[in-house]
Amino acid sequence: MHNRAIATMVATVFVSTTTALVSTAALGDENVTPLLKQEIQGMENMEANIALFEVDPGFETERHIHPGHVFVYVLEGTIEIDAEGEDPVRVSAGEAAYELPNLPMVGRNTSSTEGARFVLFQVGEAGKPLMVDQPQ
Repeated sequence: MHNRAIATMVATVFVSTTTALVSTAALGDENVTPLLKQEIQGMENMEANIALFEVDPGFETERHIHPGHVFVYVLEGTIEIDAEGEDPVRVSAGEAAYELPNLPMVGRNTSSTEGARFVLFQVGEAGKPLMVDQPQ
């Protein structure tokens, strides 16, 4: 049943025209395009939240957390995920990474000359934003 719920969720991503409300306080003026905000059938009070991020050369987030499980897929460029207590992880175009929930982190575009584009896919408690600022 769990696999069916995940398959349904993934299928919904490709056919849904629902938009998401994305909290982008940690991003400032960078371009974020909400793609989907969808409750997950069979998983009470859980939802998928998906957004496309397009960031400038040298971009860096403020320190923040993601309240749900996050999967990142990089479309263009290379980003670095620097989560507290872990070694920084570089993710390049065509690669994906996983981020634990509620772990303070900073994300950045590693290039000072090229932008980066990536899709952030969060699964977590319904109604939670993608990002929450976590000042030091």
